[in-house]
Amino acid sequence: MKKKFFALALIMTIVGVAYAQAPANTGYYYYQTNGKKGAELKTALYQILKNPDVVHYDSLWNAYKISDARPMGDSLIIWDMYSDISRYRIDFPTHKNSIEGVSGFQREHSMPKSWFNPTERNSSGLTYADVKPMYSDIVHVIPTDGTVNNKRSNNAYGEITDSAKVDWQSANGFSKQSKKGGCGTPGWKEYMGANASKTRVFEPNNEYKGDLARIYFYMVTCYEPVAGTWTSDMFDAESEDGYQPFAQWAFDMLMRWAKEDPVSQKEIDRNEAIYQLQGNRNPFVDYPGLEDYIWGSKKEVAFNYGGDTPNEGEPATNCEIILNEKTFGVDWTGNKNMRNYYTRTPLVASQNGIDIILSYGIEGSKLYSDSTHIRLYNKNVLTFRAHKNEITSIEFTIPAKADDKELIPLTGQMEGNTWRGQASEVMFTSTYTSSWPEANANKHIQIAKVKITVASPTGIQSINNHDTQHKGTYTISGRRINDNNLTKGVYIKNGKRLIL
Repeated sequence: MKKKFFALALIMTIVGVAYAQAPANTGYYYYQTNGKKGAELKTALYQILKNPDVVHYDSLWNAYKISDARPMGDSLIIWDMYSDISRYRIDFPTHKNSIEGVSGFQREHSMPKSWFNPTERNSSGLTYADVKPMYSDIVHVIPTDGTVNNKRSNNAYGEITDSAKVDWQSANGFSKQSKKGGCGTPGWKEYMGANASKTRVFEPNNEYKGDLARIYFYMVTCYEPVAGTWTSDMFDAESEDGYQPFAQWAFDMLMRWAKEDPVSQKEIDRNEAIYQLQGNRNPFVDYPGLEDYIWGSKKEVAFNYGGDTPNEGEPATNCEIILNEKTFGVDWTGNKNMRNYYTRTPLVASQNGIDIILSYGIEGSKLYSDSTHIRLYNKNVLTFRAHKNEITSIEFTIPAKADDKELIPLTGQMEGNTWRGQASEVMFTSTYTSSWPEANANKHIQIAKVKITVASPTGIQSINNHDTQHKGTYTISGRRINDNNLTKGVYIKNGKRLIL
């Protein structure tokens, strides 16, 4: 008897999930957020963003060449969000010459490091060590003119609505510092109470208020477990809730700034550069208005991270992939030790419906390939991404490795040299034992090939969703059954998924 099968309205978990393509070509980066809302969505984002592979604080000067370069005639200058006249050439990081004053340009903690509350607190147990990695997270450590930065000090952002309350301003009134008690942002004086008359605020230019608001949203998301303990006039002193840690006046102001100054191309380009530098992104740039799904009017609406599922070519199949200098189509001749701290474009190859991505880490990492293998050094990332299917095992052929080096998967688990789990994307880093990555810079794992197994295909072989006379309940193998007293499981009923 010929069987007819009905199309599934949704792809079932046991069949394999085809995740949607996110904006900015981020692929599956945000897939964990799909269907989440409010606090749950924010925590899902934290799980994605946490532990950024930040550059060393001293390396920020060179990192800015990638993240904050602004074309100016035939030169590249630092993109300064505090001054509209600074013209610091990007290839002269010390800049003893003056623009706004005498300080050159500096690394500005847009969220001052003193706010991270590095002293012991009874409830948090934080110490100075906990300032890292926030201390050099390039998302919020921005290059600015030193004189303007010093005027800002560690004061909160705010708004000066009365020109008579301006104490100092940069050239052309681009950025402003208030007199004590000079903040006009609604709710500020009520929140500050008696301290209002003793306190200044710093107002950035309207052009960059949205940029800074989205940076602040990123910070309290990427560092969700500790954000509730941070101390500043912009944070709620009465609560250590990591979900929405801002004081109400500051929260309302930042939400307004994000709407009044939408995401710009400058932010998009900077976000992409930072992803290459430290391996995470600012989702509030990738998704304009994301803050509404976390804290605002849409917090009860399930978040859709991508929209329609893209056509990603052939489905992934079981295969064996050789990994060497030819895999990625890169000519390594004469330069097999590709040690380059500031060009972080991943190497990508594809075979049998599986993408293989080899990415740099930061500080002491290298990329290496020869005719027999590739090497995974400290903080390098090796990713396998399956099209239209899920990977269930990856067997590594490892000719050699340092005794204290092991493959560390971000999901699933290792059994010897074999990874087991079920995921459309699997990422691997490697361990190192020293607290100083440079001390283990030459230690690595050699990988010659991988044998990849993907999930078995389902029993559904054809689709027919137009024959309405064949209504009923079916197993996923297509067998029609009586729907009385169904046991727990997944079924297809009248063309729709049914989970018991």
